[in-house]
Amino acid sequence: MRLYLCSAGSEPALQEELPGSRVLAPGVVADAAGAAADPVFARQVLPDAREVQAASVRLLAEAAYGLVEATIDRATGPFLIHDLAPADSGPGLPSRARGVARELRALLAARRKRASRRERPLEDVARPAGAANFGQAWLLVQLLALSADRLLVSAAAPQPLRRGGFDLAPWPRGDAPVAVDRAPPSRAYQKLEEAFFWVGAEPRQGERSVDLGASPGGWTATLLKRGAQVIAVDRAPLEPPLARDARVTTVIGNAFTYQPARAVDWMVSDVVCEPPRSLDLAQRWLAAGLCRNLIVTVKFKGRTGYRILEGVPDRLAAAGAGFVRVKQLAHNKNEVTILARR
Repeated sequence: MRLYLCSAGSEPALQEELPGSRVLAPGVVADAAGAAADPVFARQVLPDAREVQAASVRLLAEAAYGLVEATIDRATGPFLIHDLAPADSGPGLPSRARGVARELRALLAARRKRASRRERPLEDVARPAGAANFGQAWLLVQLLALSADRLLVSAAAPQPLRRGGFDLAPWPRGDAPVAVDRAPPSRAYQKLEEAFFWVGAEPRQGERSVDLGASPGGWTATLLKRGAQVIAVDRAPLEPPLARDARVTTVIGNAFTYQPARAVDWMVSDVVCEPPRSLDLAQRWLAAGLCRNLIVTVKFKGRTGYRILEGVPDRLAAAGAGFVRVKQLAHNKNEVTILARR
């Protein structure tokens, strides 16, 4: 059984991408066919998930050990262990999953000491640069507690996707670890911080970037934090502290008609508009070679209309993207994020 993890409330959208799938729990969708390699509305996959049942944490860990022992032994690279629970579950199930993971580590240390040393802490993938090292040489062990006595277990290596990236994410549930930052004028910065993890890169000192629809400045502040130079385009001004920053060039104008004098390293956009306009914007910038990296939010008004996303990776690849994914990130609401690199 192949499981997909998504945001609570996004199960219908994910099921639309996975015909014949069924919801096991909030944020958990099972797909026996496993046909979709990279669904937009799933951030994590549990390939070949198998269920075990037992009355105690110790017995669940023993059963999980029996399922993953041979896979960990065969692997030669580093591995991660994720303990998981359904979305929006109370404290009981996350605690149960953590207990099983703790017992599993103890069993590995006692019975497979050399192999157990290859486990890596989550801190190793807690920055975009570290997460970019996650690949086929790694192994991901996932323990999903459905109830106090039911556990789903998956152990698999990440598999490359046709348009770049891997089917597995290195963070539990596929939720990248975004740190709290009280400096930006809005919480929208969280979406951009998370997107950097998924792209596997972030702006470097002195790189040129364009922030379309920049006001009040949450994304501009995030770019500045990394030392980038920012052209902030919007009909409304930035918050005063950001507008006064010497690294910021303010353009009061239309985000959809603006074009830089020369190509930039990053184009980011969180503009509120109809989905076709956001998709066309991304395609135009890539096709014209106006940026090397692109992050664009696509916003929806209702819980329909998601089919417009079908074929977008192929469309943007034809426009020049070597890496392209479309994902609903943990900090997205009724929206998804286009992630592309030339």
